[in-house]
Amino acid sequence: MSAEPRSFGASLLWHILLPRGLVLLLWWSANQQIQMPPPLVWGAIAVDLLLMIWTSRAHLRAADAHVRSSGAMAPIWGGYLLLLLAILASLSLWWQALLIANRPPEGLSYAEQRAQEHAGRYSLTLAEEGRVLIFEGEVTLGLTKALRATLQRHTEIENIHLTSPGGHIYEARGAAKLIREQGLSTLAPGLCASACTLMFIAGSARSLGPKGQLGFHSYSLETFGGLPQINLKAEQDKDRKFLISQGISPDFARQIHTTPANDLWRPIPERLKAAGVLRIAP
Repeated sequence: MSAEPRSFGASLLWHILLPRGLVLLLWWSANQQIQMPPPLVWGAIAVDLLLMIWTSRAHLRAADAHVRSSGAMAPIWGGYLLLLLAILASLSLWWQALLIANRPPEGLSYAEQRAQEHAGRYSLTLAEEGRVLIFEGEVTLGLTKALRATLQRHTEIENIHLTSPGGHIYEARGAAKLIREQGLSTLAPGLCASACTLMFIAGSARSLGPKGQLGFHSYSLETFGGLPQINLKAEQDKDRKFLISQGISPDFARQIHTTPANDLWRPIPERLKAAGVLRIAP
């Protein structure tokens, strides 16, 4: 047997005004004082939403009972208006809590915030007692600086593993210069494509993992940050000279840039060996 609904006035007080007012006060206070992590905010919103649904249903039952007993609609519409305002206030505070949770740490400059954003697109991880550096992700702004700092801190690094869809050509050139200067060997455990291949070919010894692949194509303005004044042919010629200086056959180096920028040429290992792309340590 279900419980009798509260009187309309009592329901408005105990199901809407007091619980929702208390919860809204808690949300407002939390938003003013702390920055909760996003998962905690979503969890709190879910719990609050369930509470609001439960109290709203209880109030609606009381409103229906009031209409059946008295027929008066004016208090009912007033209660509906209060309920609507409570829902809108809750949505506003939830949204504010989410914005606060995802707000960058205070005190960072715009440049530092951008650097953090770029750094989040790749990872540099040490393995095999510090002798191997694993690079995974996008070749993006700041990579050369981060790679230089890592190599300076860990002079025992001998090999760098590269898994990347590519990215910024200028950063790839900077990283490739560091790899060549340090005499590091390179290995592609997965797909190393586009700008990543410059870093791969900078290695003193170059090899593929069991699932390793190299992907080549011609350049597009996107790889130079969309700068319209860039001469793509001149940039390709510059990197072709670098490839040849690293022992790559001129025919292979020319073929790389015949593949459209929206396509990817993935030569088989035998072709890579014949062209000098894969090689053992000299």
